Amino acid sequence: MKKIFVLAYLVIFISLLANAQKGQRLKKLVGKKSDISSTLPLSVIEIPTGTFVMGDETDTSSVLKKEQSKPVLISGFYISQTEVTNAQYKEFVHWVRDSIAARMLGGEYVTIVAGDTAVNWKNASKINYANPEIMSQLGDLLLDPAKTINNKRTIDPSKLVYLLQGFNYQEAAKKENKNRAPSEFIYKYAVPIYPDTLCWMRDFGYSNNEQMAVGYFASAKYQNYPVVGVSWNQANAFCDWMTKQKINTYQNKNRLAEGGKCRLPTEAEWAYAASLNSAEEVQQQDENSEAPNDLRAEGKIFPVYVNDRKKGKAGLYNMKDNVSEWMVTSYYEGGENFQNRFNPDIQFGTPESQSKFQRRKVIRGGSWKDSPSLTTSKNRSYEDMDATHSYIGFRVVVNLPE
Repeated sequence: MKKIFVLAYLVIFISLLANAQKGQRLKKLVGKKSDISSTLPLSVIEIPTGTFVMGDETDTSSVLKKEQSKPVLISGFYISQTEVTNAQYKEFVHWVRDSIAARMLGGEYVTIVAGDTAVNWKNASKINYANPEIMSQLGDLLLDPAKTINNKRTIDPSKLVYLLQGFNYQEAAKKENKNRAPSEFIYKYAVPIYPDTLCWMRDFGYSNNEQMAVGYFASAKYQNYPVVGVSWNQANAFCDWMTKQKINTYQNKNRLAEGGKCRLPTEAEWAYAASLNSAEEVQQQDENSEAPNDLRAEGKIFPVYVNDRKKGKAGLYNMKDNVSEWMVTSYYEGGENFQNRFNPDIQFGTPESQSKFQRRKVIRGGSWKDSPSLTTSKNRSYEDMDATHSYIGFRVVVNLPE
């Protein structure tokens, strides 16, 4: 009996140690602060495997209706504690800018490996864009000075394009595609990744939002606020970059198991996390919040600091307000009738799809612009995958191999 007890204790100890090590790996993967001072790290919260009742939501996209409620089982995952911030997204933008510029400049900014040109990041991260000599060599990456406001050379945001590529497992798994070559299911999409800063002007006619259009993404004042003006495609590009340049790079460098991935949450995952988070939501001032006192306002006009005063029981911030969030899930009326009860999700359509129906993606949660009745985690709607708004952002899910 004593041996059984010791063995059980040993198993529990090893399990706890493994979880602790995974937690440490995640901190190293996504928790590093940006080079910009006083920025928040991208921290994640573990959501355990569990069952919850999905459905019975108020569909605010079209006709109000009650969906069929059913218990679903969700595998465990990690989800970011806050929405992705301006500073975190800006690191992605700068990576794309520097990688393009380095290849154009050549020389010390690139290295030749087995005949292939690779970016020398030690030097590329130090490119001085204030140097006229450097700028003179970046011709195609710059706006025509005659077309700028101040007649100066500056980076053309539309030229900051990320090549999103991967393998389409859903298509490859279809029976009719059984004998096709794996290479036929590789997809590649060029995604312009600079946020749509003018969405502040388009979203609200006859409203003075010029200051937000000019400064919200550019100013350090808003670096820890949620990034907005990003489409579903841009959010996916950010996730692809996180996967390949942070998670996979770290795994390869430390000879860890392959397969880690950053992605947008499925609607079921997000709803499950929200259900755990909303139970006994913390209403008092969060003593651990890093938000300055003047940013902890009860009312919200425009987005606010992501780490503000309201943190739910699961440790997540702003699941019901601040900004609505992109889901990886496609929007389909009546989808609850045929979704699997195990990790339910519906995905169809691509960035190249012409059908408006195939381009619809689910949006969850309320936002700073919504009325109190819609400021809830049950708020559900959809947008086109290329849509950009000042009230839509995103958070990410991270999966790691056991």
